[in-house]
Amino acid sequence: LKATLKVSIQEEGGDLKPEGFHLRSHKKNTIEVIGADESGVLYGCLELSERIRKAGAMPGELKLTDAPEFKLRGSCIGMQKLTKDPYGGHYHFTYTPDDFPFFYDREHWNEYLDFLVSQRMNSVYLWTGHPFSSLVQLEDYPEALQVSQEVLHQNREMMAWLTNECDKRGIWLIQMFYNIHLPESLGLGPQLRKSEPRAADYTRKSIAKFIEEYPNVGLLVCLGEALSGSENQVEWFTQTIIPGV
Repeated sequence: LKATLKVSIQEEGGDLKPEGFHLRSHKKNTIEVIGADESGVLYGCLELSERIRKAGAMPGELKLTDAPEFKLRGSCIGMQKLTKDPYGGHYHFTYTPDDFPFFYDREHWNEYLDFLVSQRMNSVYLWTGHPFSSLVQLEDYPEALQVSQEVLHQNREMMAWLTNECDKRGIWLIQMFYNIHLPESLGLGPQLRKSEPRAADYTRKSIAKFIEEYPNVGLLVCLGEALSGSENQVEWFTQTIIPGV
């Protein structure tokens, strides 16, 4: 049985929630997918394809409206290890092919991202202590870079590729980082409990550079137990992180 498929995004003022869709069948073998937005269209088409696959045929009467309940739905990819880092913790690992070979495996990523979108996930989180020393290079702090120029180039390429592949599936790539965690090469220690001028300047510039180089990647901020007390947490967030953004 052949059918005509009509796909569209709802007009302004429509009743669909974000990422939602209407799936309708009409006379003359016409099926219509109306999405609230691009992700809604994607989810509606996925729903239709799954029903066709399960039934082994074009479904009969269709009258379905669906939308996610949660705004962000995603999984965490730990760019950390169970073994201890060079400083005796579990936070400070660099993005390198030796430490995290899976991160550079594009075939594996495509398979995993396809799985996430099949589960209607719309975000994925890279979780680590201090990612900036693996992903950006600062003129004011050249000693902070903890990977080679070759690996830095690989990381930039991978982040750009991964962001693009996520976007194709309506997935937002988000980088998480702990505070206050720093590369040991700055000479301030790997972890601080409150703001220090050089640490704040380095972190602020790292965040600004990260957003400049990876403008479509989100940031998840963990103030963490390393910062002692809410006063220090508020100061660090409002006077270092926000100005960097």
